[in-house]
Amino acid sequence: MTANGTGPGTEAAVAALGELLDAYGADPARWPAEDPRRAAAWALIDAGDPAALQSLAAARALDRALDSAAPPVPSAALAGSVLQAAQRPGPVAGAWAGLLLKPIFLKPAGALACAMLLGLAVGSWSPVPIAGIGESRAAGLEYEMASLGALDGNGDDNGFGDFAE
Repeated sequence: MTANGTGPGTEAAVAALGELLDAYGADPARWPAEDPRRAAAWALIDAGDPAALQSLAAARALDRALDSAAPPVPSAALAGSVLQAAQRPGPVAGAWAGLLLKPIFLKPAGALACAMLLGLAVGSWSPVPIAGIGESRAAGLEYEMASLGALDGNGDDNGFGDFAE
């Protein structure tokens, strides 16, 4: 601690007091009771620390300025329009369904549906089974081998067809 009563612990307590004052104001009733910084901050104020007292005075001045400010009064036109808007019935669920059925919303949905149906059709009519979907990879290879065997059934023992000559 230095000769003027400040030290590392005091500086941290002054910083904690500043955080409390910035967050909750100068009235200690607004400070959370469970906050551990509260006791250290009031100990500084009770000890008469100049930095703590200066921070407290500035926070009290700000609190007075904020308390003296009156909220703006809305104009009669604004109040009337808010009241009229509150009395109007809101949209019902059927109105949202009507928006979704407009042609502008159907174009992307239709394109997505067509792409999905095309993918399902190509996938289900594909001659080569897809490994991992309903069959094992070995079953897919057996199908391919059987297809190659069918190509070799032209009666030529060498399997070269007319190219052997």
